[in-house]
Amino acid sequence: MAGNVGMEHLIPIVNKLQDVFASLGVPLSLDLPQIAVVGSQSAGKSSVLENFVGRDFLPRGSGIVTRRPLVLQLMYSKTEYAEFIHTKGKKFTDFSLVRKEIEEETDRVTGGNKGISNIPINLRVYSPN
Repeated sequence: MAGNVGMEHLIPIVNKLQDVFASLGVPLSLDLPQIAVVGSQSAGKSSVLENFVGRDFLPRGSGIVTRRPLVLQLMYSKTEYAEFIHTKGKKFTDFSLVRKEIEEETDRVTGGNKGISNIPINLRVYSPN
């Protein structure tokens, strides 16, 4: 990793802060480096995030599909996999299973009736890319 050395040291600290706050169920109210993807329905928000990751992994469909915020952390690793905070230690190498887990975790919190929640899903994607 070449680039801004200060940011390279800051990013792991920010990721740890996000993990601690998420595990405590406390909203993180610090101004930290981040990207927010917002827009109307079918505006391409999922495509923007998937382009950062280089994988298709977000739920698609008609109606309200994204019903919880997603906190996505990109981590450098020699191998490619994904982990959720709520499934600590379980590594997802099949990104279609990441999509399925997002859908199932959304339904666990919001129910199957298209409810919406402000409780985020925390996802880390590890990759050499």
